[in-house]
This record gives sequence, structure tokens and C-alpha cells, in this order.
Amino acid sequence: MRPAIFDPFGERLDLRSAQETACTTARRRPVRTRRIVGAVLFWALAAGLITARGVFFDPSTAFGPDAPARVAATDAPVAQAQVLR
Repeated sequence: MRPAIFDPFGERLDLRSAQETACTTARRRPVRTRRIVGAVLFWALAAGLITARGVFFDPSTAFGPDAPARVAATDAPVAQAQVLR
């Protein structure tokens, strides 16, 4: 077992041979691919949500002097605490 060697800033130095490093890189490639696929899926979902919000957004209920009254008058369900009796 080799002793752990650190640089002056506290980072651990990698003393493995080039062959060991190549083997590790080959094992890490699927992890990198999954990370890229996950990032693409995340941003596609985010873009879809923003697009849907833009398509279905009704500015009349959000802006204007009587906007709170219009929002209160809608039949949208309101989250209220139920009192247990």
C-alpha cells in the first residue's frame, strides 16, 4: 500500500500509472454520458415548461388594478386548512 501524498495546498496527488489511468477513464465514460443525457433532458423539460407557461398564461388575471379580485372570483381550487372536528 502506497502512502497518500499531498501537494502543498492539501490536494491528494495521483501517483497511478498511465495504464491504470486509462482503465479508470474507460470506466468513467458511461457516467459522463449519463450526466450529459440527464442535463439535456433537464433543460428540455425546463424549456417545455416555460413554453407551456407562455402559451397558456392569461395576462388579464395577473396584471391590472382589479387583478386580485379577478383571481379571487375564479373557480380555481384554493389550498385551505381543514379544521378537524
